[in-house]
Amino acid sequence: MRIKLIKNIYWYPKKFYYHKMKIFQDVFTNDEVMSDIFPFTLDYDDVIMKVASKYKTKDSCGNVDIGCGNAFGGEEEGGDGEEPAEKVIDVAFNAGLVETPFSKSDFMTFIKNYLKNMVAYLKENGKENRVADFQKGAQNFVKSVVPKFDDFTFYLGTSESMDGALVLSFWENEEAAGPMFYFFKDGLKEIKC
Repeated sequence: MRIKLIKNIYWYPKKFYYHKMKIFQDVFTNDEVMSDIFPFTLDYDDVIMKVASKYKTKDSCGNVDIGCGNAFGGEEEGGDGEEPAEKVIDVAFNAGLVETPFSKSDFMTFIKNYLKNMVAYLKENGKENRVADFQKGAQNFVKSVVPKFDDFTFYLGTSESMDGALVLSFWENEEAAGPMFYFFKDGLKEIKC
């Protein structure tokens, strides 16, 4: 029997086990753009990582809810006359992603250059067999973005370098707790912490 105490730490009777967390870094800028605390699915020929986000207060981002409410000294809920805390999107806030405006023509120029750099990166790193699937999936993804361009939000990593990856978000489901984030999987490297 195991009991989850907090994220990545489990208690087994008389033993503690720690699960190493994975950080995903941009291959060009080394910006940390995501971690495995956010579950993801793969889409578009396994080129795009889709990550569901949630709006949370800044104070609650990064905190782990173990399901006991205020039993462990949490702040009391309710109206104490204070203004509501600022809400942020957890995926963007935890990674320090910077919202960046793009016109449709700027986006097309950027994405063409990024995809060209990604193909070169894959070839240079011995992943020639991945190039065709990457190109097909990336092109299909971009084709799905263009008609709904104005509904997307764009982000860069903390360095705000235009040489790195672009992260996109879009409300796939209006009833979701936050927008869906899209990352180019091949443009990320996993680092175990």
